[in-house]
This record gives sequence, C-alpha cells and structure tokens, in this order.
Amino acid sequence: MTNPYGQPPQQPYGQQPPQYGQQQAYGPPSGGMPAAPYGQQPQAPYGQQPYGQPGYGAPGMGGQPGGQDIPDYKGWAIGCIFLFWVLAIFAIMKSNEVGTYKMQGNFAAAQEASKQTKTLCMIATVIGGIGWLIAIIMIIVAIAATGEAIDSINNY
Repeated sequence: MTNPYGQPPQQPYGQQPPQYGQQQAYGPPSGGMPAAPYGQQPQAPYGQQPYGQPGYGAPGMGGQPGGQDIPDYKGWAIGCIFLFWVLAIFAIMKSNEVGTYKMQGNFAAAQEASKQTKTLCMIATVIGGIGWLIAIIMIIVAIAATGEAIDSINNY
C-alpha cells in the first residue's frame, strides 16, 4: 500500500510490515499523478487549469489582481457606533460583506459593498457630528440657565 505522495508507508519503530507472500512494489499511487520535478508546475489532467498559483495556495488569497486593494472601512464603521449607531450597524454588516466578496473573488461586488459602506459611514458621521454639536450647545445653555436661576435665588 502506498500513500498519496509515492513514499512507502512508515511502520512504528521496531515493527516489520506484514508479509503476504509477495513483495509489494512501491511507486506512484494508483489513480494519482506523480509529482512534477522540483521547480515545475504540475500539469492538470484533461486540459484543466491547475488550481492556484504554483506553490502558493488558493487563488484570490494574495489580494486583488492589478495591485488594487478594496478598503472595507471596518474601523470607521465601528467608530460610527458612537456617532449614529443605527447606521453604524448596517455599515459594519456591509463592511463584512466586502471581506466575504474579496475572499470569494467577486471583486465587483466587493467594490460595490465598499462604496455602500463608505456612504453609510459618511452619513453616520455627519448626523452624529451634528447631534453631538447640538448636545454640547444644549449642555452649555442648561449650565448657563442653571447659573442664572441660582443667581436669582441668591438675590432674594
């Protein structure tokens, strides 16, 4: 019996392989392809393209072709929770879609999700900034009104 890499099976130390009356020949696995010589890409059967880059794993894992990188704006989306949390939740979900689409190799959908994430973050930032500004002005007005009320009480 051979393993898929064409090497004889390893026996635990001190044990001999079982004898069946015939000596087994070790070679390439039956039904499999022998490994290509070092430095050459293995040829896929039946004219198929080989999977991935030679020696580097699955396609699409090394980034987008052409050196372009699609931003997911995840940090901005998380930061928007303190500005306008309703839109921030949707922005975080869209940001997660960007990563999912990039891993699937669907760069057009990833680009579209990235644009939508940026738009949601921009709207949440503007609305949240205006809200915080109004809140600060209201606090200042409340402190000033409280100060005037205390002064009028002390004058009696």
